Amino acid sequence: MDSSMWSTEDEAIITTNTEATECKRCAVELGYWKDEYICYFAKRGERKAPEINRGYYARVRAMEMFIHQFLERCGTKCQIINLGCGFDTLYWRLKDTTQAVSNFIELDFPAVTSKKCHIIKRNKQLLEKICKEAKRFNIVHLKTQIVSDLSTMTSE
Repeated sequence: MDSSMWSTEDEAIITTNTEATECKRCAVELGYWKDEYICYFAKRGERKAPEINRGYYARVRAMEMFIHQFLERCGTKCQIINLGCGFDTLYWRLKDTTQAVSNFIELDFPAVTSKKCHIIKRNKQLLEKICKEAKRFNIVHLKTQIVSDLSTMTSE
């Protein structure tokens, strides 16, 4: 999809994916939490400030706690929709804990989801976990019209 369709604000949001993924990798490498899959999505970068690492740890841990509570109540016959997924590795981390859900949908800008699909296809460890249950994992490109509609709704 032509990147000229996105506003400067959209481009800035798309760029945060790379920065956030690099920060997560740094925190993982320093032992804040385990994530065997983040290395596929981010190159080793420079070391981040402790406040950055702690912030990402708090966010990742809070989401994990929330999702695990949700799964305890609903079981795995449920659906998770990951809006603005970026290069999040939640699907693979859930698979490792045997808490794979019935349907997992990731939604983001085409520039992000296309690159994520490319990375997944190039890495056997990522691809194998999806191929075994292809119907359970879906990556969806966010359409320009949806962004426009959401912007209009939030400004009203």
